[in-house]
Amino acid sequence: MSASIPAPSPKLRAAPVGEGSRFAWQAKLFPWLLFGPTVLYLLLMSIFPLIYSLFVSFYDYTLGGERAFVGFGNYAALLTDRVFWRKTWVTLEITLLAVGLELALGLICALVLNRRLPGMGALRLIVYLPMMISPLVVGYFWRFMLDGSFGVVNYLLSLVGIGAQQWTIELRLAIASIVLVDVWQWTPFVILILLAGLQTVPPQLYEAATLDRASRWMQFTRITLPYLKTPILLALLFRSIDTFKIFDIVYIVTGGGPGDLTETLSVYAYYVGFKFSQLGDGAAISWLVVIVINVLATILIRTLTKQRAREVIDEEVAVA
Repeated sequence: MSASIPAPSPKLRAAPVGEGSRFAWQAKLFPWLLFGPTVLYLLLMSIFPLIYSLFVSFYDYTLGGERAFVGFGNYAALLTDRVFWRKTWVTLEITLLAVGLELALGLICALVLNRRLPGMGALRLIVYLPMMISPLVVGYFWRFMLDGSFGVVNYLLSLVGIGAQQWTIELRLAIASIVLVDVWQWTPFVILILLAGLQTVPPQLYEAATLDRASRWMQFTRITLPYLKTPILLALLFRSIDTFKIFDIVYIVTGGGPGDLTETLSVYAYYVGFKFSQLGDGAAISWLVVIVINVLATILIRTLTKQRAREVIDEEVAVA
């Protein structure tokens, strides 16, 4: 007796002609539907304003007035302007002071926080809090604290017999105030990077160094510091770029004062472009800042790449 052959299930029947090509077309379209809105957002909110500002920088353009093409005239005028170079020096001074202090304090704090002690996790969380706050909030917070009349900083100084200081009016104190606020907010970022680097140091190296009676300084210079070269360069890269284009803290804490002596390039571009309505000059200043940041980033990235290549070679030699 021959076995009966079952009929094919409806699910196994061949798809209608053209249905496979429709599914293939949908599969190709689906990725575009996923990242298409993001690309559109970047085009409208980032790329278009960037290109338009570059276009405006080649014009003598006053808000509400006529627009005349001047080519690189705005850039040439800025590069021969003493005011522009004074703002550049102020920006460099703030960047060097702030980044230098952040690296030094960040290294010290990272070495302390790397110890395995009770409550260290909670202490790390408290240390990281400042960088989680909006720069706008931080600026207003410190602006009231540094107020020359009723600020809490002057009150604390009066408890130890130091008179009231005009933190946002006197030139050197105003620059120190900007550096202080930036260091307070962004040193935790440096600590985070350096602490991650410290976690990669094998503890066996310290144990061997201790058995060889190596001093703490020798352990730091021969073991810890070599492992921190790459994290230090990373912190230097990010903080130098971010500090060179500093705007929020300067605009809120000092407003560029006294006078215009603490105006950084970003604040200067804002005032020229929006307060004095010289859009062409303001855009040119902004693009000069972009050029300087790109040059700085290129130098630091090349240094970082060379440092990483040396580390890879050293690791291969050690394994061999």
